[in-house]
Amino acid sequence: MITRSAGRRGNEPPEKAWARWGRTHKEILERVTGPQHVLLEAAVRFVAAIGGQPILSRAAAFFLLHAGMGLTPAQVGAAIGRTDRAMRTVQALSGRGFLDSVWRHLGRHRQPKLQAEHAGPIAKYQVDHPACTQAEMVAFIARELKIHVEPLTLRRFFKAYGLGVLRSAAGPVEPPEAARPFV
Repeated sequence: MITRSAGRRGNEPPEKAWARWGRTHKEILERVTGPQHVLLEAAVRFVAAIGGQPILSRAAAFFLLHAGMGLTPAQVGAAIGRTDRAMRTVQALSGRGFLDSVWRHLGRHRQPKLQAEHAGPIAKYQVDHPACTQAEMVAFIARELKIHVEPLTLRRFFKAYGLGVLRSAAGPVEPPEAARPFV
């Protein structure tokens, strides 16, 4: 069951939202410590002030669950206005997982590991080692650039920067298809 009691009702000020929340969640307030009470009050007032913006609510939930104050997902969910199941999902996230979930919510992808400035060193390695394999290229990137990439990521990078085709002074280098990183 989704509890939306933490959010605004019309133009309800945060003080009234806290008073209403306290009346409807007496059983939660009876079992919390003093510092937990302060955090829950701040969370309810914050959610009321922001009007239930999903990304800010999720951030507040993440910080409350990882604050080390012993708040349970059910308590945080009641304060934020979400289910305890949703809060268990937020609690399971690491810092990176939380940021990835925010990017997904925004409909964006996180920044790729390989950037435009990496094309030069990769192209130079490819020129210096014309018969290198995909595994050797991945090992070079991990060793020299300190970036772990998957083969699909490398394929997309090669395609984006035109690194799949090299030309030497005598003409194009054409090793066997499986031996080159990508064509």
